[in-house]
Amino acid sequence: MRPFLPIAIAWLIAMPAALAADALGRRSSDPDRRRGSVVGVLVVAHGGDNRWNGLVRKAITQARLDVPVQVAFGMGMHDEETRAFQDAVNRLQRKGIHRLVVIPLLVSSHSEVFRQYEYLFHVRGEAEWKDVEPLRLKVPVVMGKALDDDPLITGIVLERARNLSRNPSEETVVLVGHGPVSDEDAVRWLEAMGRIGEAVKTEGVFKAVLTALMRDDAPPPIKEEAGRQLREAVRTAGGQSRVLVVPLLIASGGVEHKIPKLLSGLSYAYDGEALLPHLKLSEWLARQAGQLAREHGDGQGVAQ
Repeated sequence: MRPFLPIAIAWLIAMPAALAADALGRRSSDPDRRRGSVVGVLVVAHGGDNRWNGLVRKAITQARLDVPVQVAFGMGMHDEETRAFQDAVNRLQRKGIHRLVVIPLLVSSHSEVFRQYEYLFHVRGEAEWKDVEPLRLKVPVVMGKALDDDPLITGIVLERARNLSRNPSEETVVLVGHGPVSDEDAVRWLEAMGRIGEAVKTEGVFKAVLTALMRDDAPPPIKEEAGRQLREAVRTAGGQSRVLVVPLLIASGGVEHKIPKLLSGLSYAYDGEALLPHLKLSEWLARQAGQLAREHGDGQGVAQ
């Protein structure tokens, strides 16, 4: 995105989130209504360096959630991470919430991390990693899905590709995701990426859109094969068109710097721009919170 937008354009970008808020009720100055708030929102994310985490916090602020909100970073693999999650839950419960809405800020719902989140919040009975206990909760929990192939995310990817583009009909977009460890998850992860790719190809009028995974946390043979497949996709596409490599990652400050290393010596356009910062991701957060609250009977507004 350009760093500054005319006021009218900025208003148009923000308008969908405002319409979502209207569906649930806007902020009220009535103190009794404010005391009646029952929903607390917890955004959980993998986490990265200070820049990565800062971009996530800013996106949550820009979502303008009108209920108590907290963020917790980590995969829930060990006691230190689960303590951070428990502390965030405790802060919300001390505010008197009656229901906890958990929003997993992950690229895919098909991953070890997503399933561990489900376990921590009592949505799934079996842990993905065995050495931690589920969280202590005093209120019911409703948990959303990850970004997957949401149209708002497709819109960000399309914008990222267009920023690199010169002549779309003669260009191939290669969409690169982090990817899971297991092969079964990888198939489902790529299916969602493929749906994003089809939309980007059609709306962007690109020659083709390909998808690939890094699988950076997988054992070396799997990781190396994923890297080989990514290189081959870029090399083959480069023989027929200009190649635009777009990372499908939450934010920079994670693994995006590894993509140029994997593609060393090949010809392609790449700027490393992840999904954040982008207002559409804040819109997604606001919409998720509103939909989950509404679907489970909590009708008060969750966004300004």
